[in-house]
Formats: sequence, C-alpha cells, structure tokens
Amino acid sequence: MPKREKSKRLQVVISETQDSLLTKTAYQLSNPERLVSKSEVVRLGIEMLNKAVEDGNLDPELLKALGDDA
Repeated sequence: MPKREKSKRLQVVISETQDSLLTKTAYQLSNPERLVSKSEVVRLGIEMLNKAVEDGNLDPELLKALGDDA
C-alpha cells in the first residue's frame, strides 16, 4: 500500500467574491460521477500557479489581482 503524502492545513481569509469563484469552478469541474471540492480547486490552482511561475508564463494581470487583495 503506498504511503500517504503528509499534508498541512492552511487557513486563509478570502472574500465573498473569491469564495463564489471557488464554488463556481468546483461546480464546473464536477460531473455526475465525481464532485470536485473547493479544497481540490485550491490545490489545483496552487500547482497551476507554480507551473506558470517556473515556466515563465505567469500572466502579469494575475500579479495586479494580488495587489488588489493585499
């Protein structure tokens, strides 16, 4: 049996708009056989963001969005 990957719990404060986007994205990624959770959307987003940064493909508009939330 494969070892389970260690995980960490992270608590963040998000806006109503961001929560709405998480819910909408989870719904869009789900299908009758598999429901996608908001936590899974966050984990996928982290991996996608990291890949974009490493590949040098980060949309500058995303950085502007970060500044808006700070």
